[in-house]
Amino acid sequence: MVDLNSIRIALQYSKLFAGSDPYSLRNAFVKAFKRGDEVSETQDGTDCVGVVLQGSLTVAAGGKNSVSVMRRGGEFGICNIFVREKMPTKLTAKVSSRILFLSKEEFVRLLGQDSGLMYRYVKLCNEKMVYLAERLRLISISDCVERVYYYLTTEAEDGRVRLTVPKDELARQLGISRSSLFRALSALESSGRIISSGGLIILSQEKISKEKSL
Repeated sequence: MVDLNSIRIALQYSKLFAGSDPYSLRNAFVKAFKRGDEVSETQDGTDCVGVVLQGSLTVAAGGKNSVSVMRRGGEFGICNIFVREKMPTKLTAKVSSRILFLSKEEFVRLLGQDSGLMYRYVKLCNEKMVYLAERLRLISISDCVERVYYYLTTEAEDGRVRLTVPKDELARQLGISRSSLFRALSALESSGRIISSGGLIILSQEKISKEKSL
């Protein structure tokens, strides 16, 4: 049994559980993890859905270095609810973290009772599918410069990209080395395709227009 009041605010950050009746999670439980601890969706022999209440987790696939960071409100264990296969990812506590766990059996029961939760679940799975498709498109670009440029164009709003993560972390997300990322950014700036100012990158609209017309 969890202290529902203590997690009510934290769950507002969750795309999945925000808006749910906290009492519906009365059978959930919370575990604490130290920095460096592996966080599994299987807890005490039970397959669970997990939500980060506090702290953050690094996400690595196939035994490789971390490719992303899951922060407060991030969910895991939701894409294989109805299949037995385990997800090929490894979660590690980046800092001291608290995780809310709910058994997948209980989660499926809630899906059948709460249409709002079912809608948010389907929507979140769709978002993850789109994200995966974008990742596949990204890593299929072999040239580092073009890979970085493609990433910038997909992240840009009004031709501007505000880098919110350290560049070494961004390099890991792009599947390239930190030095390759810096060389790519330098090459893009030298060619006039971007203007870089600290953490702000501005894409050349003239270059984008020419490339789209080719």
